[in-house]
Amino acid sequence: MKIKRLEVCGFKSFVDKTVVNFDHDVLGIVGPNGCGKSNIVDAIRWCMGEQSAKHLRGRSMEDVIFSGSESRGGSDFAEVTLTFENDDPTDVPLEYKDYTDIAVTRKLHRSGDSEYLINKTQVRLKDVTDLFLGTGVGTKAYSIVEQGKIGLIVSAKPEDRRILIEEAAGITKFKSKKKQAERKMELTQQNLLRIGDIVTEIERNLGSLKRQAAKAERYIAYRSELEDVQLYEASHRYLEHVGWIKLERGNVETLTLRGDDAKHSLLLKETELETLRLEAHAAEQVLEEATNAHYAQTNAVRAEEGAIERARDRLAGLRARESQIATEIAEIQGQHDLLLQEREGFEGEVVRAESAEQGGTEALTREAEILAELEAGLREAEAEVQELRQKETQAQKDISSCEARLDGFDRRRDDMDARLDRVRFDLEDQGISETELRARKKRLASDVEELRAGKVTTAEERARLEERLVAYRQEILGAERDLEEAKSDHQTSRSRLTALLEIQARLDGVGNGVRALVADGDPAILGLVADRVEAPAEYTQALAALLGERLQEVVVGDVEKGRALLLGLAESSRGRATITPAFPRFVAGQSGGPGGVRLFDVLRFAPEDEALVHSLVGDCRIVDDEGEAAQLCAVLGVPVVTRAGTVFHADGRIAGGAGDALAAGMLETKREARELGERVEILERLVTERLGVYQTLRAGISDVQTALERARQEAHQGELALVTAEGDLKTTDNDLEKVGRRLEQLRQDAERLTADLATAETERADAERTLQQAKETLEVVLAEVQGKNERAELERLRVNTQRERSTQMKVDLAGFREKLFAARGALSRIGRSVDELSERKKRLDDELDASAAQFGEAVAQTFVHRERLEEALDGARAAEIALTAARQAFDALREELAGREGGLKDLRTTVDESREALAKHELTLREHTIALDHLLGSVREKFRGLELNRVIGDYHMRPPPDAETRSRIGELATLIERMGSVNLEAMREHKEAEERFEYYTTQKADLDRAMADLERAIQQMNKESKRLFKDTFDAVNIRFQEIFPKMFRGGRASLRLTNPEDMLETGIDILAQPPGKKLSSIELMSGGEKALTAVSLIFAIFQIKPSPFCILDEVDAPLDEANVARYNEMIREMTDRSQFILITHIKRTMQMVDVLYGVTMQESGVSRLVSVKMSETAEKRRPVPKPNEVAVA
Repeated sequence: MKIKRLEVCGFKSFVDKTVVNFDHDVLGIVGPNGCGKSNIVDAIRWCMGEQSAKHLRGRSMEDVIFSGSESRGGSDFAEVTLTFENDDPTDVPLEYKDYTDIAVTRKLHRSGDSEYLINKTQVRLKDVTDLFLGTGVGTKAYSIVEQGKIGLIVSAKPEDRRILIEEAAGITKFKSKKKQAERKMELTQQNLLRIGDIVTEIERNLGSLKRQAAKAERYIAYRSELEDVQLYEASHRYLEHVGWIKLERGNVETLTLRGDDAKHSLLLKETELETLRLEAHAAEQVLEEATNAHYAQTNAVRAEEGAIERARDRLAGLRARESQIATEIAEIQGQHDLLLQEREGFEGEVVRAESAEQGGTEALTREAEILAELEAGLREAEAEVQELRQKETQAQKDISSCEARLDGFDRRRDDMDARLDRVRFDLEDQGISETELRARKKRLASDVEELRAGKVTTAEERARLEERLVAYRQEILGAERDLEEAKSDHQTSRSRLTALLEIQARLDGVGNGVRALVADGDPAILGLVADRVEAPAEYTQALAALLGERLQEVVVGDVEKGRALLLGLAESSRGRATITPAFPRFVAGQSGGPGGVRLFDVLRFAPEDEALVHSLVGDCRIVDDEGEAAQLCAVLGVPVVTRAGTVFHADGRIAGGAGDALAAGMLETKREARELGERVEILERLVTERLGVYQTLRAGISDVQTALERARQEAHQGELALVTAEGDLKTTDNDLEKVGRRLEQLRQDAERLTADLATAETERADAERTLQQAKETLEVVLAEVQGKNERAELERLRVNTQRERSTQMKVDLAGFREKLFAARGALSRIGRSVDELSERKKRLDDELDASAAQFGEAVAQTFVHRERLEEALDGARAAEIALTAARQAFDALREELAGREGGLKDLRTTVDESREALAKHELTLREHTIALDHLLGSVREKFRGLELNRVIGDYHMRPPPDAETRSRIGELATLIERMGSVNLEAMREHKEAEERFEYYTTQKADLDRAMADLERAIQQMNKESKRLFKDTFDAVNIRFQEIFPKMFRGGRASLRLTNPEDMLETGIDILAQPPGKKLSSIELMSGGEKALTAVSLIFAIFQIKPSPFCILDEVDAPLDEANVARYNEMIREMTDRSQFILITHIKRTMQMVDVLYGVTMQESGVSRLVSVKMSETAEKRRPVPKPNEVAVA
């Protein structure tokens, strides 16, 4: 788990986002004191889960957030991301083993909210600490040695020092698991105590619940017997009331029959009126739809008018902007022309300045030559005048002058070398920036293309969804029409079916006796003959003519019971009736011979009624006309009936005429009711089916609308992302252009410095030649020259004059060069201004082109909206015509409905008069009914909603209750009263208590086993921890004994356990004897010796259990130069195992690292970072930089 990258933002002094790439084995961080070097170490510790603000050199955790500086405000949060290489998946938890990189992020807001993320997934602090357990990496591990804390490793308590060995042995992972197991044991122990209390409480309650359950059983037995006797007595009272009610009901039914005909007529009229109301309702719906359509078309007209108005406003805005752009372009052109004129003037000045500089340089060269000749003459004259020693002294002075010039040339060359190095460094830095910007431009261009392609795809998806939405809406309109049509048909058919069933229930036209028997509701009565058989519509008249009055016969399952019913009917004088057994004793056989249609074959009846129907119709035949019927009857000797209803009997009787309307009506009503029932079922299924289709379409519309809204949001987000990416791309182009200009300027500076350096070398060579000439002249003067004093004085005057003239010419030349430099600077500034104006004019031209395109688009939209407005106006006129027609149809139906309702008033008056006469007789019946209802209500109240008529069959065969039975009721009531309060839930509670007792007993056993398992696990972890600690301690001790003398160039050292008997708690002592000293307390060592001893121990641990990385914060500060060298050698030896991050001020350590990061505070309170790759070539080419120099770079 080597560190791959560190990203810091808002953490301490690193307010801006700073990225540190750890791409090499050894990385150095340098900088002046207080610049923020150690903040990088704090950021790594904090990201790995450090919770102590003190260890991060703060008072509270909020101190890690950038608090502000003189020029900047404080940050709202601090965020650090640490990316590790997952080169050994066995060291990390299973959920991260498949990742090549693992990024750990910690974020702290000033509000106190904290976040931890691993690979951008939010996790807990525990997940972060678990990630580093046993790896040698962590906030408390030996992989991080803080500033000034290296000596604490030696001076720490032995018990604290064992943490290093534990981390190397991987015991911290076991200790964490052990703490978790101990916490689980504590929770389990608490659960055991709680469950033990619960089990004790349940045991204490079981006995009481058992007694209460036995009492409840006795109570239930008494109560059951009491309810049985009470129901027995109430049943016989019920039968008495029912007898009286039947007697009174006959009188009421006689009066009811008189008003039935009027009610029947009223019902038919109301049915017709209901049909008319349905038609009016349908017309009202048509009117509502027409109104909605007219409203929609009117809104469409308003919408198009509004769109046209907005388009006009947009056109006016575009015209105004075009005028403004034209004005700005004219202003820019004027400024551009002025700058060009100014540039022409400066160019002329540059040409004049260059010419003057060249002339001055040439003149100065000539004057220098003259001066050299005069000086030679002066030396010659002085040699002639002065004596040999004086000549020698003057020559030495000339030589010293030449040497001074050579020294000046050397200093100038060194200065130009340094400037050239800085220019080349800037060139390299700008080259890197240009490469990064080009890569970013390529990436942004790719993003823009992808976003544009995504925009097209999103538009296509939106168009497809809008087409689907339109199709769904068209389909749902059809589905709504189909659903309303099915509902209307269903309502009409159900209303008609209800009316027919009411007619059947009233038994209109049936005799009083038959009606009385059916009303009694005796189980022996199975219904009328008309209820048991049905004929198709074309044969209904024939069946009615054949059976006639027999259709009113009452079908009974028990003939004896039927006879008893007839006897009761006679005794109550409620009319006459005929009964027919459901299973007749004699059934007519089938007569042979063809002819006609056998009536039995076309009838509908239940299988159990086959014998009954056969006994009623026999072998009767159906023919079309009477002639054929008479002939067939004579031949076959069976009844023959025509479709019109004429019946020919075998004995010669013929029945005919207008037909029995009552019989035919009963059959027709039954058939129509059956068909309507079937149709209602079909229509119900159809309504359900169409409702399902409608709901499916509604759901589809909802889904499409949701998808369309999501597509619109995605399109909006994509548009924003595209605008952002295009803006970033444009910014990158501008930055790239600036970097290119900077690179070109730096290249020119490098070429100029190179040329100046060559010129300096040439001048130096000239000075060396001059020096050589001076020495030769000195030799000549010493050997030969004899001067004259007057000539020497004259030559000296000429030389001085010439020197003054040369000096003045040099001053003039410097003035020419200063003017040339100023003119060139002005030209550069004017060039930049011209480029900026050209760029601004180009942007305005582009905006003008875009405005023209938008203007054309707005004009086109105006024409489109005008066409749509015309279409909307046509639609509105058509909708208004449809609305007028629908309103007229609805008004006509409403007038017809009002007329028919008036006609019903007279019929209702007749029905009301019949009802009043009937009410007088129903009063007597109601009195008996109330008594019966009171009995039934009393039973329901007393027996929890029991209906008494459901249990009559259990008691009606028993003799009436006597006095003993009634006294038993009192006895049972007394027994129940004496029992007092009874817990009827006791049996259930007793059962639940037994189940809870068994459950918690099982839970207790499970917890006991869990405690035993946890204890075994802790014992196993202790055993494994002892073994790992002992093995690791021995191995580290051996390596420590080897490394210590290597680091100290002699001496000896070892580790010793303070309590070898307790490997889990023992501390570790360090015994050390530097070379040439006696073995004594470590506390008496010097600071450097303590640091070197601690380093030896750390390196020994690293060789046994190397951590993926190691951070050493100014660990080499107490070491002298020789020890630093050995310290660096040891680090370099271990780079094959670990990655080292060194914070240092030592030059030798800086030379050893692969990459050097400099930390500086160019802006007060804000740290910045710059990296330098320390290659071998760079090390040879330039001296080792001082810390301050690197920080400034």
